[in-house]
Amino acid sequence: MKKHMVVLLAVLLLVLGACSNKDSKTGSDEYPEDSVEKKVTLNGFGVKAPAATTDWDDMSFLQELEDNVNIDIKWTNATPQTQQEQINLMFASDDLPDLFYSAWSLGGNDIVKYGANGQLIALEELIEEHAPNLKALLEERPDIKSMITAPDGHIYSIPQFEESLWSTSNDAFFINKKWLDDLGLPIPTTTDEFKETLKAFKSKDLNGDGKIDEIPFSFMYNNHIRGPHSLSGSFGIVGRNVGVENGKVYYAPAEPNYKEYVKWMNELYVEGLIDPEAFTHDTQVFDSKIKSSNPILGAYFSWSNWSNFGTLDSEYVAIPPLKGPNGDQMWNRNLGTFSISGFSITNVNKNPVRTIKWVDQMFDPDIGMQMSLGPIGINLEKEGDKYVIKDAPAGTSYEEFRHKETPGSYGVFITLAEQFEKMELSPGQQEKLEYAEMYAPYQPEEIYPNVMYSVEDAERLSILQTDIDGYISEMIPKFMIEGNVDAGWDTYIGQLEKMGINELIEIYQKYYDNFKSN
Repeated sequence: MKKHMVVLLAVLLLVLGACSNKDSKTGSDEYPEDSVEKKVTLNGFGVKAPAATTDWDDMSFLQELEDNVNIDIKWTNATPQTQQEQINLMFASDDLPDLFYSAWSLGGNDIVKYGANGQLIALEELIEEHAPNLKALLEERPDIKSMITAPDGHIYSIPQFEESLWSTSNDAFFINKKWLDDLGLPIPTTTDEFKETLKAFKSKDLNGDGKIDEIPFSFMYNNHIRGPHSLSGSFGIVGRNVGVENGKVYYAPAEPNYKEYVKWMNELYVEGLIDPEAFTHDTQVFDSKIKSSNPILGAYFSWSNWSNFGTLDSEYVAIPPLKGPNGDQMWNRNLGTFSISGFSITNVNKNPVRTIKWVDQMFDPDIGMQMSLGPIGINLEKEGDKYVIKDAPAGTSYEEFRHKETPGSYGVFITLAEQFEKMELSPGQQEKLEYAEMYAPYQPEEIYPNVMYSVEDAERLSILQTDIDGYISEMIPKFMIEGNVDAGWDTYIGQLEKMGINELIEIYQKYYDNFKSN
């Protein structure tokens, strides 16, 4: 009998120990150091960049990083068009890969939700014990650590972050300098001068095709890079939606100054100075107008001349923000290229230590630079401390070349500002840097940071934003096209209040205050 009691007690202790381990999300006992002598196979899910022509299984650079820790990742690659459906299905069916790897895939709300329910595991102790590169980086930059820490205190995803100056100014404002010269006009510096310039563009056959078919001003309204949103800064308000001033969060399209911007845009539209398709055309159509062999656009928003034409020899020049009726001259500012999603480990992964060691290699600055831009010897050359970007082979676009051997723009890496000082910039990067330096003095000091919300607040924000942003996206273009702004603005604001815009701002304010206090 005594012998049976001893056996029963031993079994009970084992069960309690197993339960204790099961309840621990990050304890080192759950993820003991493993031997790298035995190769393990992992299933990975990643999103390929639109320009990529190579599957990740066939990338020798990725294979080398896998060999370094003796793993073999079998990749399932999605496209940006198919990723969301595939990701939703995997979580809903609980048929998960061992790891997710790619920027611009899981949203912050998804990361918090699937971390809270245990489908994604917490990473902070794995980082502390087995990821020296990432650990050192997060110690150096606690602001990055704050942005990727969920409200429950855990880290479920490692981001992609590029702290390049040019990434703080996505949009640039271009005007046809040749047309200005032909008309004997200076570069416009105010909203009134810009309007008069557009009128001059509209009335002349400036491209010499025998027709008055010039489009004075075009953009893609629902696009952060190609949209006209920074023009609201000429009326004293910036922030495509959420903004911050003196610690107070606001929603730009509900502010009085934004109304004045909308009225001015309507004036341009009514006089036929804005492309009628500016609110509806897609990227392909818009870009074809920019690249027309016989220029048809007087002014537009885009990223750079290099990205549009592959050369700096263009009729178009980027211009500073316009000064508005009250002397306001502001420009939108971005945090930089930041994707909260990047790398996550799921609860089916039996080798999390090996997995975190694999990804930690990418936070070595040298390897991270190659993850972004391509391997040394293929896409890059290293001359001393300088990285030199190689030209793409004839007949191959740069983006296709860049994504030949690494995930590139969909990869996981953190490139800090000081690392870009080691790059010999390409003509396109140098061009964009000059634009960023031009707009920097006009950008706000305070902007809303990337933060992660609790599951409850994320769900509430999702409901509020779906209604509010959908209504704004419908009404602001309608005001710009049809007018009646003064008559309809109070009704518009009233509807936003009924939809909960004040609650939305309160949630944003709470998380902004928490972020600033950490």
